[in-house]
Amino acid sequence: MTPVPITDVALLVPELILVGMALALLLVASRIREAGVATAGTVLAAALAAVLTIWLMPQSSKSGFSEMITIDGYSQFFKVLIASALGLTALLSVKRVDVKFVRPAEYHALLLLAAAGMMFAVSSLDLMTLYLGLELTTLCSYVLVGITVDKPDSNEAAIKYFLLGSFASALFLYGMALIYGATGTTDFKAIALILSQSSLGSDPLFVAGAGLLAAGLAFKIAAVPFHAWAPDAYEGAQAPVAAFLATASKAAGLAAVGRVCWAIFKTPTNGLQFDKLPPEVSMLLVGLAALSIIVGSIVALAQTNMKRLLAYSSIAHAGYALLGFIAGTDAGAEATMTYAYFYVFMTLGTFGVIITLEDRGETLDGYQGLTVERPKTAALMLLFLLSLTGIPPTAGFVAKFVVILNVVREGYYVLATLAVACSVITAFVYLRVAVLMYMKEPVAASADPEDALSSRLPLAVSAALAMTALITVVGGIFPGILTSWAVAP
Repeated sequence: MTPVPITDVALLVPELILVGMALALLLVASRIREAGVATAGTVLAAALAAVLTIWLMPQSSKSGFSEMITIDGYSQFFKVLIASALGLTALLSVKRVDVKFVRPAEYHALLLLAAAGMMFAVSSLDLMTLYLGLELTTLCSYVLVGITVDKPDSNEAAIKYFLLGSFASALFLYGMALIYGATGTTDFKAIALILSQSSLGSDPLFVAGAGLLAAGLAFKIAAVPFHAWAPDAYEGAQAPVAAFLATASKAAGLAAVGRVCWAIFKTPTNGLQFDKLPPEVSMLLVGLAALSIIVGSIVALAQTNMKRLLAYSSIAHAGYALLGFIAGTDAGAEATMTYAYFYVFMTLGTFGVIITLEDRGETLDGYQGLTVERPKTAALMLLFLLSLTGIPPTAGFVAKFVVILNVVREGYYVLATLAVACSVITAFVYLRVAVLMYMKEPVAASADPEDALSSRLPLAVSAALAMTALITVVGGIFPGILTSWAVAP
């Protein structure tokens, strides 16, 4: 048996840090009674993983484990983003884990392992390693959704998520098997080489495998029509878990979609890249993006539960993010990366406000007259809502502008018009909350400001909200802040 070179192991240092911290927490789980210790460990591991990811960034891409894993600017970007989402989620979990009596060590170990799976997936150059990374994430997510065992809604959501997720995993595996049967390999570069040298694109076996693979990846980002799990899972899960699924998990799924498209369908025999994706792949992405934007925007109108509303919002945002991938240009991929980055922080901030308001924050009526009782919290919520809507000068405006501009430049005028029209619809969805906060009187049960402000926020939650708000504002004022960092696969 050939030993694994130490240089290959070094490529996975960020993932090993997260896994190591998860194992350490599990070893001392019976001794950890407070959430603070586990939170500190998770935040430390996330920060260390992010710093080492940047510090170990190579001048050029490197691969290891028989070219199954790669480290390049694309994977480094998403690893830092995933580590940031992990750290912020851990900070936002402090109050909720204590209140809901969730075992903190196991909870944070699951967060760490899920993030490690995401990082592994974004570095994958092979269908096998991609599947392993995504499945590690999904298996941990099943448990996180149902971790509050005494809550029936949580158990129901976990079961639904597990059943639909198992079906999606089966589709992904079946697609892998068909592609292996057509090409004899699961390596991205080898598949691209065979695809460019033959008429494999017209082979029914390969086409069916690629379609099933696309269905599995669409499930990971909750794109229509593979989105049904998201609203129930978000509603039943604890708010920090829903935030983690809506941000880090979606970012990892988008990274996987981009990697597959660029590594397989844009790489001919000479190792260089085609200018654009094949028309068939572009049309598939157009369909997923358009359906996700339409369904997510329209169905969100009818929601009165904030977590379900944000679930449909995340579905629409997945569609917007896919707009950058449609043409297959490097500029488009960089636009999607910018969108994913800003989306993660403004969504985490929105969920952070829900967490600060506890049970009241999970219903739309709970925001009525909020500015009278908690003016600072209402101001933060307004900032994040404006960003999700895409109103300047917030990061959300920059994110939507770059992806819509990309499809306009490539001639997809109908799709761009649809995206703008649905932005108007979502404006009503988000600004309805703002109207309740600023233009309605508080309900009688919560009209006393002293009662509303009696419990101060933990420092960790305040720090997370401050970080997300800062990036949301800075991203809108300095739109080119990610230009040199967002690099296409």
